[in-house]
Amino acid sequence: MAMTHQQHDDVQYLARHIPKGLELGLRNYWYPVLQSEDLVAGQPLGFRALGETLVAWRGRDGAPNVVFDRCSHRAAKLSLGRVLAGDLQCALHGLRFNGRGECTLIPWEDEDSPLRNNVGVTGYPAREIGGWIYAYIGDPQVYPPPPLEDVIPEELLKPDEFIVFRHPIDVWKCNWLQALDGSDGFHAVMLHSESQPVAKKDWHGGAVERPAVKQEDRRMKVLDTPQGLRGVAYDPAGGDQLHHGHFLHGWKGERWTLPCLFSLPLAPAPNVPPYVARLYQFPIDATHTQCSRWVAMRASTDAERDRCRHFYEEIIGPRQRKVMSEDKVMSESIGDLAETRNAEHLFAADRDVVTVRRMMADAWLAQHGGSRPTHGPDAMAFPV
Repeated sequence: MAMTHQQHDDVQYLARHIPKGLELGLRNYWYPVLQSEDLVAGQPLGFRALGETLVAWRGRDGAPNVVFDRCSHRAAKLSLGRVLAGDLQCALHGLRFNGRGECTLIPWEDEDSPLRNNVGVTGYPAREIGGWIYAYIGDPQVYPPPPLEDVIPEELLKPDEFIVFRHPIDVWKCNWLQALDGSDGFHAVMLHSESQPVAKKDWHGGAVERPAVKQEDRRMKVLDTPQGLRGVAYDPAGGDQLHHGHFLHGWKGERWTLPCLFSLPLAPAPNVPPYVARLYQFPIDATHTQCSRWVAMRASTDAERDRCRHFYEEIIGPRQRKVMSEDKVMSESIGDLAETRNAEHLFAADRDVVTVRRMMADAWLAQHGGSRPTHGPDAMAFPV
């Protein structure tokens, strides 16, 4: 989605493209905050997102609820309470709240006491789909949440056509904007030079064979593709491009979609069908980032699903885990957000990084000005 970079005279900046407040994320969007199995019936679960302390629990119908994790009476944590009759009861004095944050009971008052209207807590819309608990964190009265089905990737809506492998939620010790920077299109052939490239031979099982080209002999080209810049590694002696599995053309959808979704199609080895890696990176607080990630492949029959599981267990899963650990170490090593942004020296190859930074800054500034940018569902179509 194209956006015009804006400036507002009444906005303070931490650094270029970081209006003060953006370090805590973009409000008024849906976020995959928990995995379904994390939220056990009858057990409230506390967590943090976008700088807020929140609690989730399942109501009487099993659907998720999310509210602010502080009782409005004396500020006790509701996540230490009990789920009773589908509502969440504070353990300290027994006030109860429903999924909208409305107080449904003050134990020492009449059941219909009007005092209940004075002690509600902030509640956020919550939905469960595709193995994820999504929460809409913001102000739904000012910016009504769009239907979740309109703003999530295609494969979560079509379980009969796809198979999805979810990674455990991971926490990185860095700001979310630094985590986003780590998904540029040309770092992989260097940072992941041992974990990604494979020999150009069909894979038939077992460990993949690595290229024979030595590390010191590899060089990089940065190519312009329909989805932005992409780095490729090659052997300058023979001119051959190493197989990292990255697509240079022929895929659809957007690499980046608001509020923080990164999508990457990959073909991990010859004779292995392509998959898409999806990654949400959003702030827990100003110095910690939540990574909610999964891999999806097309599969509509039992045989195709068994084959995909085999590929995931043998190649895709180990590759993804190694790549994630390398990305995490690098992002956590960078240091203070504002200090490093103000000191960096960018090259022409950083063009897409700047584009993503502007996208996030402009989305924040748009809400500051009273509007909320969104993407259409085609932006999150399955890429391959």
